[in-house]
Amino acid sequence: MDLRQFVTSHFSNITELQQAASVWSGCGEIIRCQMDGAARVIKAIEVPSQINHSRIKQSDFALARKRQSYLVEFNWYRHYAKQLPHEAAAIHCIEAIQEGSKQALLFSDFSALGYQQASATHRDIEAIINWLAHFHAFHLASSADGLWPRGSYWHLATRPDELKRMSDLSLKAQAHAIDTALNESPYQTLIHGDAKLANFAIAPQNQHVLGYDFQYVGRGVGVIDVMYFLGSCLNDTALKSVADDYLNRYFDTLTQALKRYQPNVNPAHVVSSWRALWCYAWSDFYRFLAGWSPAHAKINGYMQQQFVTYLKIKD
Repeated sequence: MDLRQFVTSHFSNITELQQAASVWSGCGEIIRCQMDGAARVIKAIEVPSQINHSRIKQSDFALARKRQSYLVEFNWYRHYAKQLPHEAAAIHCIEAIQEGSKQALLFSDFSALGYQQASATHRDIEAIINWLAHFHAFHLASSADGLWPRGSYWHLATRPDELKRMSDLSLKAQAHAIDTALNESPYQTLIHGDAKLANFAIAPQNQHVLGYDFQYVGRGVGVIDVMYFLGSCLNDTALKSVADDYLNRYFDTLTQALKRYQPNVNPAHVVSSWRALWCYAWSDFYRFLAGWSPAHAKINGYMQQQFVTYLKIKD
């Protein structure tokens, strides 16, 4: 049974099926359709036995990681997404089904509801920063049952091959210390884990944000998401100019959100702990990129300066 047959066998009342996009490296497809007169989107998944990617060497380890990522996303929408506050909402998953190696997530079509893909404007960036602050405050100390014990796709335990390939010996020598500091922070929350600009939609009329693509959601410190998000939408010049302003905005919103969701937690302690880990989060992602794709455009002066800052304060 192919994916289309799998989908239509479970959602017999869908019509007008059209492929909107392919899922990463042949792992499935995004299907737009109609269901009972309403616009819907289906994410249909089946990870192939061989992943074809220009920067990834196939291994059983990498394949298992990718399969687990889709199981995590399945669990997220089934057990976590509906509990989110309005300020940190996810796209609405109507139904999640799984059969053997195949799975399908049926969503409301956010574009039909007036949402559009987020853009790198100041207003959209601020709105997503606010979303992240509420998401992290709401999940502080939450269980990650069924999710990743460590969120994100690049943390050290997931990237042994990339670590071996690293030629930057100074960065390589600090990899474990950086990872340990992030992992042992007393304030762990759930992080989105892939909080790039492309994984958010915004309603222009009120700047309400919806998050999606939760394949790497799991435990971590909030600044990991903030670092990755700003790196996804700001270049080196912009990061040097405005990253501190956005980080301050995040911590201001986080403080207020913690008072709302976690009244027994001192927000100042969380902010102090996570602010100190800002350069660690950047250095950790730098370590991944340096092993995965040393010429990657995201390796820039701001990122490298954060590693210099880490070296100055680590002792």
